[in-house]
Amino acid sequence: MATVKSRQEEYTEMEMLVGLTVRYQKHKPGANLNVERLPRDVFRIESVHRFGKRVVINDGIIVMEDVPAVIMRGGRAAFLLPTGEELYFFVVE
Repeated sequence: MATVKSRQEEYTEMEMLVGLTVRYQKHKPGANLNVERLPRDVFRIESVHRFGKRVVINDGIIVMEDVPAVIMRGGRAAFLLPTGEELYFFVVE
């Protein structure tokens, strides 16, 4: 997991992910990341909303209590939260 962060220095804004089709890969869980409603198959990121530090993707499919650093590398998107939690997707489109 650390290889994505160590080789990438530029972070992507969350809003730049809107329109991408992704597939869940894995996550490092914790109290600040809720992926209970996350589809395990391919889905499209339709919306990203920020409410203070909270980020809501696709009207609640993914809820994060802190704004993550987003790293795009090699067809993979990594969401790295300041709490140490991580969420990884393969970009299909």
